[in-house]
Amino acid sequence: MQAEAEKLKDILVDGTRTKLVALGIGDAVNVDELTSVASEPRQTNVILVPHFNNLHDVREQLKDASCTGQLTPVTSVPVQ
Repeated sequence: MQAEAEKLKDILVDGTRTKLVALGIGDAVNVDELTSVASEPRQTNVILVPHFNNLHDVREQLKDASCTGQLTPVTSVPVQ
């Protein structure tokens, strides 16, 4: 599974300014896998919570890790 995660990271980040934030929820999370796909610095881009109910506890941390203040236009694609 970790090899697939690394391949996905290469596809998403290759030639772009993409930042990957890994969010793990629950106690069955594979931290090594999350760490392998997160962008550097990994200590701020890997976020773990014990339960969905705890997402509000990391809201600011998630916002800080994922938002740079620079907006990039997104083109929507219709879902069929």
